[in-house]
Amino acid sequence: MENTNDKLQEQLEHLLLICNDGIEGYRKAADKSKGIEFTTLFTDYVIQRTEYANELKAQIRQLGGDADNQTGGTLGTLHRLWIDIKYKLTNDEEHVALEACITGEKAAIASYDEVLQGDTLTPELRELLQDQRDGIERALIKAEQLLRVYS
Repeated sequence: MENTNDKLQEQLEHLLLICNDGIEGYRKAADKSKGIEFTTLFTDYVIQRTEYANELKAQIRQLGGDADNQTGGTLGTLHRLWIDIKYKLTNDEEHVALEACITGEKAAIASYDEVLQGDTLTPELRELLQDQRDGIERALIKAEQLLRVYS
C-alpha cells in the first residue's frame, strides 16, 4: 500500500509539472505576442506560475521530496509543439496563444480539483492549493474574455 505522504508528494509533483508547463507556455506566448497588452499579461502569468511552482516545491520538500529536478511534462511539451505548428500556419499569434492558454488552464484546474478532493491535505495546504486554483481560474476567465473580444 502506498504511503499517504508518498501519494500526496506525487500529486504535488504533478501540480508542479503543470505549473512548469504553464511557465513555459506563457513565456512562449509572451515572446510571440505583438501587442504590449498581451506581452504584459503573459509575462504576469509567468511570474504567477513561478510563485506557484516555488510554493509547491516548498511543500514537496516538507514531505521529504526533491522538487529541484521537476521540469514540464511530456503532454505540456507536445501541447507547445502543436502551438508552434499553429503559429506557423497563422498570422494571428494572440488568438492561437489565447486558445492554448484556455486549453492549458482547463487542464490545470481539473488537476487541482482532483487533488483538492483528497482527504489527506492539511488545512494550510488545502488553502494554498485552492488559492492557486482560483488564480488559474481567473487567468482562464481573462483568456476567454480576451478571445471573445479579439475574435
